[in-house]
Amino acid sequence: MLTPAPHIHHATDGQGALVLDTRSETWMMLGPDASRIWTTIVTYGTTEGLADELAIPSGRDPHAVRLGIDNLVTQWQRDGLLIEPAAPARRRKWWQR
Repeated sequence: MLTPAPHIHHATDGQGALVLDTRSETWMMLGPDASRIWTTIVTYGTTEGLADELAIPSGRDPHAVRLGIDNLVTQWQRDGLLIEPAAPARRRKWWQR
């Protein structure tokens, strides 16, 4: 499950998404497809099934679109925009402490 890093702020409108990285003090404007990918990750934590949703109406190859999505998400992770949150630590019962 992916989520924006704590230092990332974002907003969307009819034109696309705007992402602010407060650590590097940079803005990133996303086009329609990248904005859809970003919004899907923020909403659902995954891009599962998104390749078909983007490819089929426009007549593109779903496999090629999936590769493009995966590459973009990997780049966002390398850039520190997206993270996979660690699983929460299991709480121990009070008598086992």
